[in-house]
Amino acid sequence: MAVFPLRVVFMKMEVDGSDGDLERKPPVSILVSVPKKRFRHAVDRNRMKRLVREAYRLNKHILWDALEGKDYRLVLAFVCITDSLPTYKMVEKSMRKALVRIAERINANSQP
Repeated sequence: MAVFPLRVVFMKMEVDGSDGDLERKPPVSILVSVPKKRFRHAVDRNRMKRLVREAYRLNKHILWDALEGKDYRLVLAFVCITDSLPTYKMVEKSMRKALVRIAERINANSQP
């Protein structure tokens, strides 16, 4: 799903629970990718990654609450799809929107 300036891809990871995997690991793992093709300078790539990680850190409760009590984990990938460095406000808005959409999909799939 694309929420400018990010593209978000997620995958469910089934957990058997026999080795206590659910208790040791967080319910969501993330990957942040900023292509060198889009941002030539490492400073800009690192800045974008910091913006995405901070926006996720402040809004992860949206997704974690939706995953509470589920027998699987999520793996998320955030890929930057813009050529210019966005503001933090723009990144946080798109992050919140993406996490809400994913949470809605999770809740919709768990309904009978």
